[in-house]
Amino acid sequence: MSVINCSCCNGPAEPHKIVNCCVCNKPYKIDCVNISSGEARKIHSKSGLTWTCKNCAQLGNDINSLKKIIIALQNDINELKSKMLTPDATNSQANLLDVEKIVQEVADREKRKFNIVVFGLKEDKDLKTNNDQLNADKVILPKILSAVGFNENDLNFMRLGKFDSSKQERCRPVKVFLSSTGNVIDILRNSFKLKLIPDYSNISISSDRTPMQLQAYKAVKNELSNRLANGELNLKIYIYKNGCWYIYISVIDRLRNRLTDHHEIWYM
Repeated sequence: MSVINCSCCNGPAEPHKIVNCCVCNKPYKIDCVNISSGEARKIHSKSGLTWTCKNCAQLGNDINSLKKIIIALQNDINELKSKMLTPDATNSQANLLDVEKIVQEVADREKRKFNIVVFGLKEDKDLKTNNDQLNADKVILPKILSAVGFNENDLNFMRLGKFDSSKQERCRPVKVFLSSTGNVIDILRNSFKLKLIPDYSNISISSDRTPMQLQAYKAVKNELSNRLANGELNLKIYIYKNGCWYIYISVIDRLRNRLTDHHEIWYM
């Protein structure tokens, strides 16, 4: 009797002990996905009962969340436009342009929230074409992400900037396109581990920020530098992501071992 390898554990199993995802059609052993033999028989009998793997279910949740965001944005845009078109509105044309910029910024952030950017990954100076460099990156990039707990060999990525073989030292950032925001959050949360590995200590990972976010972050860094230069102590920059990015400077009272309420919030 033929056997089928499981997409989860890669172990073999007989066909009646395998279920296929109704979306991606990948096979899984029923023991790996907690499906009983009775449930498997119903799925195989084509009685209308189907099963979806965890990855496809997560993708469906992300799509539903994105739909809700789009609907909310459409409502906000319609409301803003109606306000701008009222007779009492002043500088309506300028206001409409501001609204368009905001809409474009939100759309850009929605697109970028599935990406990360890897900095410090040096390019091989002996490689003469961009394709050669990308092939080399295919080998090292999964190893770097594996070091922060993300295991995926078939990565979708690109080097940012133009390839220039005349430069002896090349280190263009690498943008990596991921399938879910959960992967992005996990990678960013564990990126500090790279500093503990000698071969990767010069590599850092960031979210894929828009030009507006980069400008806001630069302003916060300048503010921090100025305040430290003026003698303020125990200042830190913290970054959180909860729908949007916020950067705030908190004053940490280490003597009392607590976080004080004195902080400033910067919206990005």
